[in-house]
Amino acid sequence: MFRITAALLTLLLMTQVSAEGTDLSNVIKVEIVTIEGFTVLGLEIHSSDSLQIMTLWEEFTPRIQEIPGVEMDGDAYGVFWGNDEMYDDFTYLSCVESDTTGPIPEGMITLNIPGGEYAVFTFPFEKVEEAYAYIYGEWLLVSAYEHGAGYDFEYYPAEFIPSEDGVLMQLFVSVE
Repeated sequence: MFRITAALLTLLLMTQVSAEGTDLSNVIKVEIVTIEGFTVLGLEIHSSDSLQIMTLWEEFTPRIQEIPGVEMDGDAYGVFWGNDEMYDDFTYLSCVESDTTGPIPEGMITLNIPGGEYAVFTFPFEKVEEAYAYIYGEWLLVSAYEHGAGYDFEYYPAEFIPSEDGVLMQLFVSVE
């Protein structure tokens, strides 16, 4: 499913140079992959308060059992889009992969994540704020890539436990 592109070596060198001197230089792993598209289903919020994301997860997690064919302890995703730089408004979707053809549980929506090229950043969950600032404020500016038209999303494997020290998370950023 994942394919490393020829530009990976150049990208890794650029990332290493641009992260030198920051506390993230030895923390964030970056790879460029090509993924197939998939469909997710979940609950969304539109907000300017990032603290509401945790509240959304607390509401969504027990409702996963309402989604036909999805296991409670499977992989999960956090998809975001529509960030308004001026007001910091964003839309965030707490979700799971689903190919359900049945009725959608009340209040949930489906979203198609397009296939394509993504930069995948792997880092400790406790560094999430610093990692986002680095990825969007530095890495995208100095890399050979531009922000793509696909959705950016967080990937949480089934074994992800945010309260554990050193637990890793991944951020997929659409690139061109």
